[in-house]
Amino acid sequence: MEVDRSEGIIRVLDPVTADKIAAGEVIERPMSVVKELIENALDAAATEITIELQEGGKRLVRVTDNGIGMSPSDAVLCLQRHATSKIKSADDLFSIRTLGFRGEALPSMASVSYTEIITRRPQDEFGTKVICAGGTIKEVHEVGAPPGTSVTVRDLFFNLPARKKFLRTAQTELGHITEVVNRFAISHPEVDTTLMHNDRVIFRCPKTDRLTDVVLTVFGRDAAEQSLHMSGSSGPYSIYGLVSKPTYTKANRSAQLFYVNRRFVRNRHFFHAIDEAYRGMLAQGRFPMVICFVDVDPRLVDVNVHPTKMEVKFAQEWEVHNLILSVIKEALASSAVAAGGRNLVAGVVGNIERPNFAVSAPTTGSRRPARTDFEEFHAALAQKMRYGSETEISASAPEAVIIQTEQPGELSDILAEAQVLGQVRNTYIVLQCTQGILIIDQHVAHERIVYDELASVDRKVHVQRLAIPLTLDLPKREALVVEHKVEDLKALGFDIEPFGKDTFVIRSVPALIAGKNYEQVLRDLIEELTELTVSRRLLVHREALITATACKMAIKAGDRLSTEEMVKLVSDLRRTSNPYLCPHGRPIIVCLSNRDIDKMFGRT
Repeated sequence: MEVDRSEGIIRVLDPVTADKIAAGEVIERPMSVVKELIENALDAAATEITIELQEGGKRLVRVTDNGIGMSPSDAVLCLQRHATSKIKSADDLFSIRTLGFRGEALPSMASVSYTEIITRRPQDEFGTKVICAGGTIKEVHEVGAPPGTSVTVRDLFFNLPARKKFLRTAQTELGHITEVVNRFAISHPEVDTTLMHNDRVIFRCPKTDRLTDVVLTVFGRDAAEQSLHMSGSSGPYSIYGLVSKPTYTKANRSAQLFYVNRRFVRNRHFFHAIDEAYRGMLAQGRFPMVICFVDVDPRLVDVNVHPTKMEVKFAQEWEVHNLILSVIKEALASSAVAAGGRNLVAGVVGNIERPNFAVSAPTTGSRRPARTDFEEFHAALAQKMRYGSETEISASAPEAVIIQTEQPGELSDILAEAQVLGQVRNTYIVLQCTQGILIIDQHVAHERIVYDELASVDRKVHVQRLAIPLTLDLPKREALVVEHKVEDLKALGFDIEPFGKDTFVIRSVPALIAGKNYEQVLRDLIEELTELTVSRRLLVHREALITATACKMAIKAGDRLSTEEMVKLVSDLRRTSNPYLCPHGRPIIVCLSNRDIDKMFGRT
């Protein structure tokens, strides 16, 4: 290929374009604006911070504080790239004690919005007002103002339509912001924090010197009442915070927060330490609340390893890991909740470690061994998942050979004549049929059954009215999601309605879970909806809601079933729309054919 060298193709971008690109790196959504402005307010020694939003922050974000304010010259200079009061030289990067330090936030958000700054120092008679549009300062003049700073950001990404179209619904954006505000409220309980949305106060955390008070506001009464204090030190590291008893858990890690010198961070070693500390105390898939603060000399931790400043690197990673592990273990042991070991916690069966046996057939040379009936069966399941159960499957296709029987039929016919042999590990149901052995995952099988019942348009969901209505206190982020899903939840059998600030009353539940811990089922469902709506940035439609509900309502791995219950589950599975796969796409049944079993024992 001949290259035209008559004119160069590399260009230095003009400042406006370069600023917009940089702004896109720092400011991703309204949550980024809120985070940066709160960090600036805290660095300015504010004790009161108010965040005002319109349309989830897409139309307006305003953060007002009572901090030290800025001089008139600083109010203008703060809009210049890399202008900061927090570092003076490269050496300062290795001893950072502030939350913000790069000097990118204000100019970045100003370049993609209409920004207004009003600020006054306590010693100044007048304040300063700066108006900026798309990175260009339009006005600077004196105004009357209280001490502190108020930054207003309007119409974020007004000049970047390609970026603006990727913003989500107001509810989703508000969920992200609420999560960030919660984090700051926990790390700075001495600050009075208020969050307003569309002129309504939706979160208020008064200043306090008790971390449990903040947990009560952020995570609810149950979390606060079941929390344990922890503290300890080793060498240059000091650790303090709260952990939950094993009886309080969540379906994800949303209540596991780590702070290094009060900066929120993520670190895989921290999560590993938690898992080790609670090993054997929790049911599978459950996660405790852990709020952990690590204080250390800033020179021993690098907070400048990632653009979001959320990841940190320690000089001695495993020393911190081991300290967290030991401090959590000590807190659990001293509370007497750990007495009795694994068997104390519901859902954990026994404490016997079972060996893992595996059988593998030898192969000759490099030739790929022929596919077994087991593989062919799963290939057929995959085929049905992709094309539907009505698709005709070609016998010549390499991934389209179903299990061979003398009288071919649908899986429901095979299940009809299968005999239940028993339950393995309180997780799998084993059946014998003409073709071999069937192994059913009881959770995903029941999930399919429940899903079909909830999704049926011509079948009304049976409900059980509660003799004593259940009152549910929710964290703010979850309460916001439930507010928008009340009618959908009612359609699934949960008669739920608002009952004051972040509180809901439940008067009836689906009959399927009336005899179970329906409160935990509902809480897990709400957590899942919040995760889908906020963290995964999805708009949860009815089908996704039904899928999540079916998963939470289904029997779990570890639940012991009677023979009658197993027989009924298999019978109900036969009548479902798709006995091959659960609503999430996981296989329900595994088959060991007679031929494969004979081969394992050398009979063929």
